[in-house]
Amino acid sequence: MRAARASPLLTLLVLSFLSVSFVVPRLPPRPISSQLSGFRDLSRRARGGEESGSLAVGDTVSALCPDDDQWYPGAIDKINDDGTFSVKWDDPDGGPETHDVGADGIKKIVIFKDYKVGERVEAVFPDDGYWYPGEVTKVGDGTFTVKWDDPDGGPEESELEAKDVKYPPIPYGKLEVGQKYTGKGLLHISRISQERVENIYDVLSEGQQVDVWISGKREDEGKFGLTMVEGLTDGPRRKIDDLTPFADLSSDEWYKGVVARTAPFGAFVTVTLDDGASADGLVHVSKIKDGFVDNVDDEVSVGQEVKVRIESVDLDSNRMSLSMREGGFGAPRAPADLSAFENVEPDTWLKGKVARIAPFGAFVTVTAPDGSSADGLVHITQIRDGFVESVEDELSAGQEVEVRVESVDADAGKMGLSMKSP
Repeated sequence: MRAARASPLLTLLVLSFLSVSFVVPRLPPRPISSQLSGFRDLSRRARGGEESGSLAVGDTVSALCPDDDQWYPGAIDKINDDGTFSVKWDDPDGGPETHDVGADGIKKIVIFKDYKVGERVEAVFPDDGYWYPGEVTKVGDGTFTVKWDDPDGGPEESELEAKDVKYPPIPYGKLEVGQKYTGKGLLHISRISQERVENIYDVLSEGQQVDVWISGKREDEGKFGLTMVEGLTDGPRRKIDDLTPFADLSSDEWYKGVVARTAPFGAFVTVTLDDGASADGLVHVSKIKDGFVDNVDDEVSVGQEVKVRIESVDLDSNRMSLSMREGGFGAPRAPADLSAFENVEPDTWLKGKVARIAPFGAFVTVTAPDGSSADGLVHITQIRDGFVESVEDELSAGQEVEVRVESVDADAGKMGLSMKSP
C-alpha cells in the first residue's frame, strides 16, 4: 500500500529541522513524481483533523495496516464481535481490500462541512482528481456546488462531497505572530518543548496530532517560524559577528561574558575581549556546569555576568562554542540503572508517581519488584486509549498511577512506560 495521505492541516516530518503539518505521518522515500502526486491528494481527508470517540460503520478513518504497520485512509466497513473493526482501504494498491484493526489503531477523521455560498475554496475536479480553485455557489444535503475559476473546456460547475473541498492556503501577508494556524512551515527541534529534547522520536510519534503557533515572520525572505510552545516568539535575528579575533585563542583561558538570551538547549553569551572585540557564542546546556542541567533558566539568566572558555570557532558557519565548565572536568550524568526493570514482563503493572509532565508525556518514578526505583516516560499516546489533547488534562505531578514497562534501553538509561492495557 502507498503511504497514508495526512490531513491538510500540517504534516510533521521529524528531523532536527522538519517540514511540518499537524499530523505526523510515516512517509517512506518515494520518487519525486510520486511525492507530488501524494501532495496533490494530501487533503482528500478532513479539514477538521482527527478525533477520538465511538466509531460507526461508514466513518472516514485513518487506520494502521497490520501488514506493514503504516497508516492509510479508509472507512469502517463492519464492527466485529471481538471489538475490532473491518476497515476498507481507499486504495489497497494490490493488497487486501479490508483488514481487521483494533480501536487503538484507528483515528476517526472529522470532515469539515460548513462551507458557505460565496466562499473561495479549492476542490477536486472529478475528471482528473486534481485540486483547482473555485467558489461555492450552492450548498446541498452534504454536497457543495463549486464553480471553477478556469473550467478549461470542462463543466463550469461540479457537485462535490465535503471531503473533496478545502479552504485555500492562508496568504503569507495574513499570517499573524502568536496565532494558531494550519499550514506548512519549519519547526526546529528546540521549538518542540521548553524542556531539552535530544531525540525527536522520544517526544513525537508518527501519526500524532499536534498544535503549532507562528513564532515569527521574516518579511524580507517571505518565511515564518513555528513553535509547539504557545507564547514563544522569535527574538531578533542573529547578528553576524566577526569571529576572527577569537579563532586562535586558547581553550584554557577564561573570558568575561554576559548572557544575551537563553534557549532550551543552552545560553547565548556575549564575550568581550580586552581589545574591545565582541561576539556571541553558545554555551550548550551540557557545558553550563558539571552534572545534569534540567532547565537552562534555573542556572543562568539574561544579563548575568559569567566566565567562559572558548572551545571552538567555526569561521565558515560563523559560530562559536563556549563552556562554563573547567576543561577536562565534569563527566556527563551517568545513565540511570535500569537493570531491575529489564526482565519485567510487559503485562506486569507497577506502581508509580508522576514526577513531572511535559507537552509530550509524563515522567513517572516507578518502583521495581525488588524495591528499586527509576524514572520512565509515559508518552502522550500511552496515557490512555483515544486521543489525548493535553497531558495536564489527564495527569498532574505527584499523582499515583499504575504503569507497564514497554521498553528499556539500559545503555541510554531510558525506559518507556504505558498506562494503557497491553
